[in-house]
Amino acid sequence: FSKEIDRRVKDEVAKMREKDEYELGDFSVVLDDRIKEMVCEMTGKEEYEFGDLSVEIDKRVKSEVAKFCGKDEYEFGDLSVELAKRTKAGVLKYTGKDDYQFGDVTKQAIKNFTGKEDYQFGDVTKKLMGNLFSGKNGKN
Repeated sequence: FSKEIDRRVKDEVAKMREKDEYELGDFSVVLDDRIKEMVCEMTGKEEYEFGDLSVEIDKRVKSEVAKFCGKDEYEFGDLSVELAKRTKAGVLKYTGKDDYQFGDVTKQAIKNFTGKEDYQFGDVTKKLMGNLFSGKNGKN
């Protein structure tokens, strides 16, 4: 079965190369040609030049990052600045504060979990044990 598949693939590759028989390396040449054609379609260029794919991908990524950042054109560092800004806004929204201090997220998570404004040692354990033994674990 595998010999038949091998023969058919080699016949098709030979046809693509406009040859009577497959020769070692023909498949690589066919792949290379197809990839270069696809890169030309992607870039809108008539002829492939080394580096076209990298340049096109770089251009597209920068364009999308610029859109994500609400800018017309990408500048180095834009993504980091935008992510930091969005992260800070999310943290401030979660904590309900106007200014972030280290530990605010953890404090808010504990407060949400325990339902208490002020944390005291043992509150998390008490809450867990209460949930476990009070029937709040889904079993009544």
